[in-house]
Amino acid sequence: MTRWHAAYAWLDGRTGPDPDVLIEVTEGRFTAIDAGVPAPPDATRLAGLVLPGLANTHSHAFHRALRGRTHTGGGTFWTWRERMYDVATRLDPDSYLALARATYAEMALAGITCVGEFHYLHHAPDGRPYADPNAMGAALVEAAAQAGVRLTLLDTCYLTATVDGKPLAGPQLRFGDGDAAGWAARVDAFRPAGDHARLGAAIHSVRAVPAAQLGD
Repeated sequence: MTRWHAAYAWLDGRTGPDPDVLIEVTEGRFTAIDAGVPAPPDATRLAGLVLPGLANTHSHAFHRALRGRTHTGGGTFWTWRERMYDVATRLDPDSYLALARATYAEMALAGITCVGEFHYLHHAPDGRPYADPNAMGAALVEAAAQAGVRLTLLDTCYLTATVDGKPLAGPQLRFGDGDAAGWAARVDAFRPAGDHARLGAAIHSVRAVPAAQLGD
């Protein structure tokens, strides 16, 4: 068990900060939070105001590379998308690890302790799977571990380019798994390394997943 003692902690937004809060954690989980407790000698003292960790529930880590680069002449969604695709074509598992680690570290410094990563950058730029078909997802898991945040990897199904079902092309090729069954098989084979990460699933949009594939 690990114990911390906060001079003040925000436990209930209706009453404001509580003084002298003892926090106990066992195997990574809170087991007791008690206010009005004098600091025991074995507790680590936390000065100032302690807040619960924040959650970023919808992240695209690779979009961090777009910050400040998409508003030339005002910009539109379409100009933004072209620059997003340009970034997407350049990344591989190693460079994605570096970019995501920096992104998650920024989150940690801002007080974000857990992140839901909406992940659709799955394969090589030509659409072929890496030797490990989940190498890009594994890079995100490792990036979160190195940055010290918890991760729910929302592996995202992305199958078509348009609402009327046109096939993926160009930069979009690396997003797709052919069909819903192929996507599900790849995701099912992935076992994230580390207690900080868990695997979830997401559908990108009605544009990217045809209605006929939703039942699969």
